[in-house]
Amino acid sequence: LITGDEEGVSINGTVKLLEWARARGERFDHCIVGEPSNASTLGDMIKIGRRGSLSGRIRVIGKQGHVAYPQRAENPAPIIARIVAALSGHELDKGTTHFERSNLEFSTIDIGNPAVNVIPGEARAQFNVRFNDVWTHDSLKERILQVVKEAAPNANVEVEFPPSNARSFITKPGAFTELVIDAVRQVTGLTPELSTTGGTSDARFIVNYCPVLEFGLTNETIHAVDENARVADIDGLCAVYARIIERYFESASAR
Repeated sequence: LITGDEEGVSINGTVKLLEWARARGERFDHCIVGEPSNASTLGDMIKIGRRGSLSGRIRVIGKQGHVAYPQRAENPAPIIARIVAALSGHELDKGTTHFERSNLEFSTIDIGNPAVNVIPGEARAQFNVRFNDVWTHDSLKERILQVVKEAAPNANVEVEFPPSNARSFITKPGAFTELVIDAVRQVTGLTPELSTTGGTSDARFIVNYCPVLEFGLTNETIHAVDENARVADIDGLCAVYARIIERYFESASAR
């Protein structure tokens, strides 16, 4: 299965191919996604899950006016500042067994008012949350709205959540995980860390069909203008995949 769906809206790639395969009666036992999972050296990390992702847009609606007559205006700037401070300072959780703590980060705060003597009519901000298995999209939205309301109880505030299919998931360690760890160790000499760090990947769709792990190249230069991979790592990764396949079907024939 070769499809790059995770960087876009995720409509016409992995999701539809998996649905098509299921409609044909295909069944998957296990999956390895070739996401660049290793932090710095081939063999140092296997992803066994991912945090979910939720984005949000906040709009505070005020009333434009002259700074000399604040009683005739409603300034949205201090209101958006209180909301940003409240959400940024709110501890969502402390992390779980396999996941880091959830974090909410603001990516932009905009008023767009070049006039120093005019109170703006509105203020906007955008944020993204990377959340662990404590939360669902719905429960996280509910908490965010609660924090916003407490920070600005009487303000005219709109909060919008664009659609997201990036939920948190975990493939709990077991026999398949141990098989992959052993194959990586045999080829690289390293015992990989089991991790759920990083962004989203197509594994979030595949986990609905079978247990899924992620093991690929290193991600040192991921999304950089000079993104690259060492030839030796590509050769090593091929050897790891070959060993996984050998071990997988050896164990299957022994059952």
